Amino acid sequence: MNFARIISGVAHPMLMPLISVFVIFHSGTYLDFAPHQLVRVIYMIVVISTVLLPLSILPLLKNQNIISDIGLEKRQERLIPLVLTLLFYFLGYYMLLKFPITRIIANLQLAAIISIFIVTLISLKWKISLHMAGIGGFLGMVIAFTMLYSSSLKLVFMVGIIFAGLIAYSRLKLNLHTPSQVYAGFIVGLVTICSCMLLM
Repeated sequence: MNFARIISGVAHPMLMPLISVFVIFHSGTYLDFAPHQLVRVIYMIVVISTVLLPLSILPLLKNQNIISDIGLEKRQERLIPLVLTLLFYFLGYYMLLKFPITRIIANLQLAAIISIFIVTLISLKWKISLHMAGIGGFLGMVIAFTMLYSSSLKLVFMVGIIFAGLIAYSRLKLNLHTPSQVYAGFIVGLVTICSCMLLM
């Protein structure tokens, strides 16, 4: 049980955009040689818009009794946090557009916005796995990036698949999701991110 909790914490969906950006900047493409100052700015924007701001609102929402736990395990409590997360992602996307040389990062952010929007709509009626949508989106990014830039990310993809299995196991072991919710989250994340990035 403790192992399952550790996996759920380490592979939190909020960390997936940041991990994706790290992979892109170490992909063996021209992006590896982006100016260090630019890379730092990109990281700062991504961290603030996808991690710090979404995380910072959770204690406030809990204090106001809008959510009962910061894990957002209750489906009916997800709407407001997810909508606010969308707003933060939009802010990050707007700022990332100012750097054309790394447009792929902005495209990834927009794809993530679309994915979160779809997950939000589904969550209105059904509890889909946010963790699996996150790791599915990461793998979708790896597939799309490989196709767009002919970059070999086989090792990253294999590690991602292993983590996807571990995350699915942890969510089921903790009795937080049914198998269908786990599979649906993974498929939504992978298909949405991959297709959006390829079409942009």
